[in-house]
Amino acid sequence: MRCAVRYFTDFIEDEVLSRGEEGLEFCGRHEACRSAAEALVEVANDSLRVKQRAPSASDLIGLHLEAQVRNEDGAIVFRAHLTLVLDWPDSLAGRG
Repeated sequence: MRCAVRYFTDFIEDEVLSRGEEGLEFCGRHEACRSAAEALVEVANDSLRVKQRAPSASDLIGLHLEAQVRNEDGAIVFRAHLTLVLDWPDSLAGRG
């Protein structure tokens, strides 16, 4: 038996939507949602690497990412949010 349900994953970073247009085929909604959650962690890792190259540490304040999975009808069937808040206490700021 072949699975052929197409789901589309959208990513939102800093309120900017990157819409998945082609989609991927999965055996079901839970498989699609797991895949989106794993991809969200990868996007977070990539975003942190880019932000680490920022000119100053104050530019590295954290991030908020969201992944949402849509079915073929366009209905959102899953959302995952990932928030990372980086705190730079004044007492540690001068330590490098």
